[in-house]
Amino acid sequence: MSGPPDTIVRESPMAVSDEGLDVPAASPTSPSEPTDRRARHRGRGLAAVGLAVVLLAPMPWRLQNDDRPALAWHLDGRLSVDGELLDPPGTWSWLTVGRPPVVGEVLVDLADGTLSASRDIRDGNPTSRPAVVEPIAAAVGLHAAGRDVAMGLEVIVSGARDAGLPDRAVLVELNGVRLVDRAAWAAASNDPGLPVTFRLADGTVGRRPGRTLPWTSLELVDVAPPNLDAVLFGNVPDVGPVRWVREHLALGPSHGVMVALTTWADASGIDLDGVHVAGTGGIRGDGLVTPIGGLAAKAAAARDAGAEVLFYPLPQAGELDDLDPGSMELVGISRIEDATLVLARFADDGRAQP
Repeated sequence: MSGPPDTIVRESPMAVSDEGLDVPAASPTSPSEPTDRRARHRGRGLAAVGLAVVLLAPMPWRLQNDDRPALAWHLDGRLSVDGELLDPPGTWSWLTVGRPPVVGEVLVDLADGTLSASRDIRDGNPTSRPAVVEPIAAAVGLHAAGRDVAMGLEVIVSGARDAGLPDRAVLVELNGVRLVDRAAWAAASNDPGLPVTFRLADGTVGRRPGRTLPWTSLELVDVAPPNLDAVLFGNVPDVGPVRWVREHLALGPSHGVMVALTTWADASGIDLDGVHVAGTGGIRGDGLVTPIGGLAAKAAAARDAGAEVLFYPLPQAGELDDLDPGSMELVGISRIEDATLVLARFADDGRAQP
């Protein structure tokens, strides 16, 4: 479900070691604490064993992209932004389709030769990792609500064409322009150069005749503000296995639109009580909505869950030609502002219950 290279998003590294965390002062010891401590240690031990099995398993993981199952999940009270669980008026649903296979299914694939259809979601595309998708989406929502949110950019090049250049590097300057955000990238990449000049993060400088860089691949990586923390299921304990899933498994970017809209609704104070909003779509740091997979099945799940409106990537409108939406309104969007304008009209025309 990943998009083209220029839709990849990634946050700045925000993980801190245990030594860097603020630890509250210990409370007086009670007689039950040794037992509680042993129970916690057993739980952590089991979690560590489970994580080891996941990490060391020699078989790939796969997201099945069948039309079913598709489900609608509520964001209300489950999205944490800067430590606060958001619950804006209204009902806010994100949508999923497919699931990872069980071990038996992977073994069957191995036996009948269809494993080539599987894809490894461990350390997959950054745009599909929850720890990457969610801070970017929340930042987009805050910006749409009028907050001053400075989004950065990282340009990653790989596959060096010329000897002496690193095979993978971060490009920080192009044709004399520092690549601090997408506007800077647009200005630099529209300059024909002739020759192209560049500088890498490690200090390497170079030039190349013509209009192309000496690498075969380029990724534009949105960088969320380093002080912004956003977590779906923020009420789940932040233990090792949970953190590993968030930071390493490429589970998909399609909840980005709804994370952005829920954050926007909370920050803007709009009252959509009585309105059930559902949506699917990836989100770039500049608010552009990107395509996703399984749209028809997700739309059916939203309709069956009672959604009043479904937002989806506009270029995929043709995938819904055969869908009976019932009373649900289908709204294709290109940018996050397309959705916020529609929801503002919902509030203005009385479709939200007082």
